[in-house]
Amino acid sequence: MGFFITVIGFYLVFLLSFLFTIYIYFRLAMAVKAGEDVPKWIYLIGQGFRHRHYNTLNDVTDSTALREATFFMLRLVIVNIIVFIALYYKTYNLQKALYTCLRAQMPIVLATIFIQGIIKIISISRNKTNKPIYMYSSSNAVIGGFFFTSFILTLCISISGFPAEPVTVQVDKTSLVVGETRASDLLSSGFTFYKKSPDSEIVNKRNDHFYYGELVELVKDGKPYGYVSLTPELSDSDKVKNCIVTFYGIKADNEQLSKVRFNNIDLSKLTIKDFKTRKLRDIFSLNPLDYEEVKNDIFFCLKLQTSGYALWKAYRIEANFNSDYSPDRYGVRAQHTIWE
Repeated sequence: MGFFITVIGFYLVFLLSFLFTIYIYFRLAMAVKAGEDVPKWIYLIGQGFRHRHYNTLNDVTDSTALREATFFMLRLVIVNIIVFIALYYKTYNLQKALYTCLRAQMPIVLATIFIQGIIKIISISRNKTNKPIYMYSSSNAVIGGFFFTSFILTLCISISGFPAEPVTVQVDKTSLVVGETRASDLLSSGFTFYKKSPDSEIVNKRNDHFYYGELVELVKDGKPYGYVSLTPELSDSDKVKNCIVTFYGIKADNEQLSKVRFNNIDLSKLTIKDFKTRKLRDIFSLNPLDYEEVKNDIFFCLKLQTSGYALWKAYRIEANFNSDYSPDRYGVRAQHTIWE
C-alpha cells in the first residue's frame, strides 16, 4: 500500500507542476495585457532555467515574450500530434501509440526547445531594425515549467507503467476476470469454495508477492475446477463473498481441464511444443502494450505490464510442465501493491 501512495504522490506532483506552469503563462498574459511586469519570482524561475551559454536573460515582459511562450506551447502540441500519428501508423495500436508518446514526453519537450532555439537564432540573424531582441526570462519560465513537468511525467510513467488489459478465464462457460471478479459473482454462477461458506472470513497475511489472501478449491456440482486465491479488496480481512479473485490455477490432470480456457484458448489442446515454438502472446491471442516472455525448459510465463504494479495491476499467465514435458499446471494471477 505504501508504494501505491508513493506513486499517487508522484502523479500529484506532476499535476501541480502542470497547473503551476499554466498559471505562470496566464500571469504572463495578464501582465502583457495590463502593460506591467510579471512578478519577480517568475523572472527568477526563467533565469534558473537557461542555457549555459547565457550568463543572464532579460527580465522583460512584453507582447513578444507572450508570443514566444504561446508559440512554444503550440509547437509542443503539434510535435506531440506528429509523434502520436507516426507511432500509430507504425503500430496500428491506439493505446500503444499513446503509451509510447507519454513515455517520450521529455525528449519531445527537448526537441521543441531545440526548434524554439533555432527559430530564435534565425530571427536574430534576420533582424534588420534597431529594435532590440531580448532573451526573455518571462517566457523562459513557461518553457522551464513544461520541461520540469515533462520530466515528472516521464518519471511517473516509468514507475507506474500503463494499465494492461486483464486476463479473462472461462471456467465452465463462466467468465472470471482475474483481479476484478468477486467471489460473489462465482457463487451466483453456481460455484462454491471447498470448506468455505459465503460468510467465512478470509485473511490476507500480506507475506507473499504471488499469492494473496487464501488459496481455496473451486467446486461446481461436486466437481473440482482448480484453485483460486480469494483476497480482501482493501482490508486485511473480509468475508468470502466480498473478496476478489487474484489467482486462478488448475492442474493439467484435472478432469475439467477441457472446460477451462484462458482468453478463449482451450488449455487441454496445448502442448509444450506450442510454448517452445510460438510466442506466448500469440498462443493466447493477446496484443499487450508492455509485456515480457519468460521461457525456460519446463516453465513459461507471459508478464503483462512490466513497469511494476504500484499503480496499475500486473498480470501473469503461467504454464508448468513435468520433466517428461507433459503438462503439469496452468495459472493466471494479478499483482498489485495494495494486496501486499
